[in-house]
Amino acid sequence: MAFMTRFLGVLAILLLGIGAVPHAPWAAPLENADGFWSEWNEATFARARAEKKFVIVSLQSWWCPWCLTMNRETWANPMVRAELRDHFIPVHVDQDSRPDISQRYERWGWPATIIFGPDGTEIVKLRGFYSPQFFIPVLRETIKDPLPVDYGEPGGPERERTLSTGLTDAARAAILAFLGKAWDPANGGWGKSKLVDGPTLGWFLDRAKAGDAEATPRIKQTLTRMIALIDKDSGGISQVTLAPDWSKPSLEFPMFAQQAGLAAYARASVLFGDSAYRKAADDIYRFLRDKLAGPSGGFHASMGMAEGQPGVDKRQYARETGQAIQGLAAYYDATGNQEALALAIAGTDWALRERALNGGGFRHAAQDAAGPYLADSVEMGAALLALHRSTGNAKWLQAAIAAGDFIAATFVDPKTGGFFVSASPDAKHLPKPIKQREDNVTTTRFFTLLAFYAGNARYREIAEAGMGYLASPAVLEQAAFLPDVLLAEDELRNEPVHVTVVGAKDDPRSAALYAAALAYPLAYKRAEWWDKREGRLANPDVDYPDFPDGPAAFACTRTFCSLPVTDAAAIPAQLDRLQRAMR
Repeated sequence: MAFMTRFLGVLAILLLGIGAVPHAPWAAPLENADGFWSEWNEATFARARAEKKFVIVSLQSWWCPWCLTMNRETWANPMVRAELRDHFIPVHVDQDSRPDISQRYERWGWPATIIFGPDGTEIVKLRGFYSPQFFIPVLRETIKDPLPVDYGEPGGPERERTLSTGLTDAARAAILAFLGKAWDPANGGWGKSKLVDGPTLGWFLDRAKAGDAEATPRIKQTLTRMIALIDKDSGGISQVTLAPDWSKPSLEFPMFAQQAGLAAYARASVLFGDSAYRKAADDIYRFLRDKLAGPSGGFHASMGMAEGQPGVDKRQYARETGQAIQGLAAYYDATGNQEALALAIAGTDWALRERALNGGGFRHAAQDAAGPYLADSVEMGAALLALHRSTGNAKWLQAAIAAGDFIAATFVDPKTGGFFVSASPDAKHLPKPIKQREDNVTTTRFFTLLAFYAGNARYREIAEAGMGYLASPAVLEQAAFLPDVLLAEDELRNEPVHVTVVGAKDDPRSAALYAAALAYPLAYKRAEWWDKREGRLANPDVDYPDFPDGPAAFACTRTFCSLPVTDAAAIPAQLDRLQRAMR
């Protein structure tokens, strides 16, 4: 399909000049009154084989303005439908509800359009909006020459599981060099279209906390300019700006952006003492509370305010609820806001009640078409671990351990050490489930921290194998912008800052010490509250002495502990000294 390869290359250049989407009335995410769309299932692909037709799939999202535009201007176009009628079966897939399919094609953006042959072979993958002018030639060329377009294999073949548990010096230097090159000194942020990305913000906040003279002004400039993405009315933060100067927020408010923004601003407000960052965190918290919190405890998936004003997507997924809980826990740790903690606990109770699976994992929705999916179990596992840290309540740690055991039994690829997106193939004609980088990073980081809290060396081994996969060419050669991989490696190579408060949980002095430990502005920390009336800690790796003068906090490494601290105001300095000793 040589013509198609050349055509798509030219079209990619033309699409770079697309401007803002014109506003138009919005009715529903997708209308199918005329039965135009079929479902993604085996019956559809069996029909394609029987009728010798192509299957053309449109992957869309609730908040995606270009999806609405393509529905209206392209899929509803009479000439397009005439071209489709005799040779194609159109299939709509909502990417938010099907992580297995979404993550397979996420490189192609939303909307993504994929054409399969009658036998299920992938032929063409199209990124973003296509007008009839460009869409019809693709359909005609597919009919004329159905040979698959060769897009290459980014990163090449996966390597076998390895004893290597980190990046090479050359790979690490290459990632750091790319981050430096991508820095936008005029506007802050990295690149031209700047995504609200939690690992990127977290990596640079870590560097700033360590006193990095270059990272500190960069993350401060970025966070200051990123405030422009926070909607003044709702408080939600847009996931991306389409202009380098932050002046064109996308008005798309998925949950992952709220988690990233809330956690980063809450932490930065403590690290830098900047009231503007505290206000930004308060605004995003208000958005979660007022717009995305469901009446029964779970959280809605997203909100859209662009083309057609689609509003709040009121579907509730374990993945998004887990992300919300993590953001709320980070906000509570920094601010002590009890209302935020109560909201996080309500979301956790809802997920355990409505989305829990036997064995400790979580389903995506009330009923999953496929799955289970890694993203739901790992985001909820990380949420449970965060809630254990925020409260000192052992029941959340036990639930996090159960989630970890489920992930280990369900999603680990023994050949590579990585983690599959889903537990089973998303369709019989497709190859085995893929591994998605971001979820592999999240899972590796989850097991790294879980090993310290649970005291289980097996979790450490799982994290090391996951890092071995992340350090392989199959991952590193797909992209150069990899602060998330750097973050996963950095955590695996180092101990978390560890502070334990020894004292009764009904003693206000203990509570004050624990609040100070939680507020310490490092995300990678192990904070524990040991009330001896409750029995031993899950990982009793430190023999804490009895302190006769009441509650005390201890900052520890594997080999030594600080003197007992009884003044909450002294905890930050004690942890700073511990960090210097660990380095």
